[in-house]
Amino acid sequence: MAKAKKSLYERIIPLGIPLAWLQLTGERKRFAVAIAGITFAVAMMLFYQMGLQSALYKQVVGPLLLLDGEVILVGHHYEYFGVGRGFPEIRLHQARAVSDVVGATGLKLGCASFRNVENGRERDIFLIAFDPSKDVFLSSDIKNLQHLLKRDGAVLFDSLSRAQYGNVVGEFKNGVVRTEIAGRKADIVGLFKIGPTFAADGNVLMSFKTLSEIWPHSPGDVVNVGVLKLRAGADAKSVAERLRKIYPEDVRVMTKDEFVAAEKQYWAVRTPIGFVIGASMAVAIFVGAVIVYQILYTDVSDHIPEYATLKAIGFSDSFFIWIIVQESFILSVLGFIPGTLLAEVLYILTREIAAMPTYMSATSLLVVFGLSLSMCMVAGLLATRKLRNANPADIF
Repeated sequence: MAKAKKSLYERIIPLGIPLAWLQLTGERKRFAVAIAGITFAVAMMLFYQMGLQSALYKQVVGPLLLLDGEVILVGHHYEYFGVGRGFPEIRLHQARAVSDVVGATGLKLGCASFRNVENGRERDIFLIAFDPSKDVFLSSDIKNLQHLLKRDGAVLFDSLSRAQYGNVVGEFKNGVVRTEIAGRKADIVGLFKIGPTFAADGNVLMSFKTLSEIWPHSPGDVVNVGVLKLRAGADAKSVAERLRKIYPEDVRVMTKDEFVAAEKQYWAVRTPIGFVIGASMAVAIFVGAVIVYQILYTDVSDHIPEYATLKAIGFSDSFFIWIIVQESFILSVLGFIPGTLLAEVLYILTREIAAMPTYMSATSLLVVFGLSLSMCMVAGLLATRKLRNANPADIF
């Protein structure tokens, strides 16, 4: 039986080794530089920035997600959780009269100095005050401990707060920890977990009574956030719409999902954070693309005589473009793998040092791989312009 005739490509590459691989590895230093550049772009910018962005937004909405309610009330001038004027507490009483609303309670928010339990230095901490006789939070830690806040001067401390407040968790193993908040004595009677946010490095929970002792001149009939609990099966959007019709302009009504989205939107749009992260990702893509383009363009330039020879014996431009596309794919994959590993190391360090919830997800893996592949492909196709213009007559 006659053997099948080998193609021109198979006769040129008898061992079956892809020509793209041979082209890339012919100059090992250049190849290593390309891989290093893509690794940097993937790990330091794309992965790290995406992970950092996700972690930052998780932090800012952490306290909001713990609220045990489906509809949220805030003041008309509310900006973000912790900043903005409050609204009259009577609005909560009005909400209780609306059908489907089975509970309405408020939060008072603010910042005050906290005395470090080890060295006595003061640092601002975020205060969240509520009625400990009512369930306001979904956290079982808080629910199990909030009855302790009925004691004068009692507070709960966020165990995920930054280290600037001292080793509160370690000290608490020996019992109640004594400290000062706004120059007044406070007893840490329990620990809970929320984590630091953009607004504060730590959090404490307390009763309205304890807050009034810390801030004796604060208005007692004003709250910053209202949390409305609805009956099972009630539609939060419908209830929110009904409340908007009965409230004056001093109150904004949102569903909990809208409240969380508004918080993210504030930090992404109205602060430099979103711009910086987005710009960093754009720079990463640009730098990676430039590196790949330079490597592939130089590779093409160095092999113009060979490409022209192949053109002369019958190879089409599509064949050469396919080689460059293969090279781009190889670079993107080989740069993506070490970039992923490096990003994971950075995530671990960030969690340990900055207490930020940086984790790698399947979605981010797919997104970054897609960006990496697109970046390399576009750069590769741009590098083929000189190749398409290669004329055998110019060589011979």
